[in-house]
Amino acid sequence: MTQPAAPHTKICGISTLEAARVAARDGAAFLGFIHFAKSPRHLTINEMAALMQAVRDDGIALPLVSVTVNPDETLLTALRDVVKPDMIQLHGHETPERVAEVKALTGLPVIKAISVSNADDLTAAKAYEYSADYLLFDARTPKDADLPGGLGLSFDWTLLAGRTWRKPWFLAGGLDPDNVAEALRISGAEAVDVSSGVESAPGLKSPELISRFLRSVKAL
Repeated sequence: MTQPAAPHTKICGISTLEAARVAARDGAAFLGFIHFAKSPRHLTINEMAALMQAVRDDGIALPLVSVTVNPDETLLTALRDVVKPDMIQLHGHETPERVAEVKALTGLPVIKAISVSNADDLTAAKAYEYSADYLLFDARTPKDADLPGGLGLSFDWTLLAGRTWRKPWFLAGGLDPDNVAEALRISGAEAVDVSSGVESAPGLKSPELISRFLRSVKAL
């Protein structure tokens, strides 16, 4: 009997070639690179372009994702023409219509992050199934937070249990090497996204924690 594949993992907030190498070596399926000035993982357009090129030159063939928040046309054009990612992740207040506009402008698949605090948020997420290529469910941050994610916050994973979606989806928010197996079991997620949970300090990826996280996922 064929065993089901282990869930896919996206390591987000990559800022060094070393972190990308460890993630690729140990089984990550996606790498995320953040352009958002308030984030400790922020890369300028030129920094992101150079790092993505270095990753590709290193022979790493994983999909590379540019993560941004409420991008305007100028930023989207720079991502498309200068950075040249494989995918765009929208982590702001983008509407379903805006997601469709981003896809049309960039010609790239889009991951849309959905902030979750209760079941109503998941009901509202249904509107994105027709424009986004992937959904990503993350914990809703406090109203006064500077960041829309990456704070190590989680939400009630049982809210996702038994739900089905038209598009593939990621579970995010507060995941780390010690709780990801339980999160997957409870939520039924087929993919996970981690950033702060594999860091030794804000913005500083730990090769050891990346490896531990990916081993925990692969062991399922």
